[in-house]
Amino acid sequence: MFEIKTPSRIHMGLIDMNGGLGRLDGSVGLALADGGISLRAKRSDSVIVTERFENGDVLPCDPVFAAQIAGIAAALLPENEGALFEFSSPVRQHIGLGSGTQIALSTATAVNELYGLGKSVKELAQITRRGGTSGIGVLAFEHGGFIVDSGHNAADKNGFLPSSRSTAPPANMLLRLDFPDWDVIVAIPPKVGISGEEEKHFFQSVCPVPIEEVRETSHIILMQMLPAIIEQNIEGLGNAVNSLQKLGFKKHEVAVQPPEVKTVIDLMLKNGLYGAGISSFGPAVYGFSEDKNQSEEIRSLLLEKMPPGSEVLITKANNKGAEYHG
Repeated sequence: MFEIKTPSRIHMGLIDMNGGLGRLDGSVGLALADGGISLRAKRSDSVIVTERFENGDVLPCDPVFAAQIAGIAAALLPENEGALFEFSSPVRQHIGLGSGTQIALSTATAVNELYGLGKSVKELAQITRRGGTSGIGVLAFEHGGFIVDSGHNAADKNGFLPSSRSTAPPANMLLRLDFPDWDVIVAIPPKVGISGEEEKHFFQSVCPVPIEEVRETSHIILMQMLPAIIEQNIEGLGNAVNSLQKLGFKKHEVAVQPPEVKTVIDLMLKNGLYGAGISSFGPAVYGFSEDKNQSEEIRSLLLEKMPPGSEVLITKANNKGAEYHG
């Protein structure tokens, strides 16, 4: 039996959606200890996809999800071979925590290990078409921590596109740092972010962003965000996160959020969290705290004010990446 537990991730922003220097994308983000994917798998004669619930019940997965997993597995499985996949519930997609990449890579890694295919994480990401815009999810899976990726040479990518529509190889890592032992509060309203054709249209409607905003974004990351993490200055990190919400591609991601997401941002800032940022296209909103009591108080407040069905996680950074054995 093969077992794997992946991190989730917060995506703090794409750096260069202008392309004036001949490169596109580039991004910053952080692997999280909670909210990822837990999967058990073993060899089988066919592809079977199940879900284990907290009460111990194991049932067939939703047919759409099962078809998604079967498609990923088919790209790697040897001829006439299969696998049984058992995911731990819940698996939520399109909420801004990178579950699509973690689902793809956990499934692909399971097949890779069960059948001794010997492929690297980067090869698995390319086969499953992940990392073609932001490399944060792939690199978080492999390494954990706080990550800055290199983006893509414009010659290797067919325009401003989300990863799901990009044929570019996964972005390389520019920088990886162990993240301090701060609480990361992640609030998730009961909505989903944009995806598919809507996401593709969004990219093409707002890009290229002004080069001046790309430069300011880069300045904040290089001279405020990175020093704050290295020096363990949580206030500096929060200020950098807040500034990034008003610039470049991230500014447009924030603008399309529903009112309940913007309410969460206001509540986080008014109640003392350091920073309040949209992860990817949302609806997940994140902030930082160095006080466990404060974290618990803000979690209670957010759940009281947010719509029914909302979730609030108090978690930490994952500085290891995915863990697996078997």
